[in-house]
Amino acid sequence: MSGKSLPAYLQQVLENHLEQSDLVYDDELQGIFERLGQLNDKVEQLKANIRQKRLQQEKQK
Repeated sequence: MSGKSLPAYLQQVLENHLEQSDLVYDDELQGIFERLGQLNDKVEQLKANIRQKRLQQEKQK
């Protein structure tokens, strides 16, 4: 898997299915995209926090 978070990867897969006409863009799918976007934002923030803490720990050594 690439450096993408799981929510970003899932969103990309859903977009691919839309392009292949396997899915229809409707209110339910829009809600899924919105929630995946919000979850991805949270994941990226947590990753940034973890990186910051690791840097702080390295400086303390």
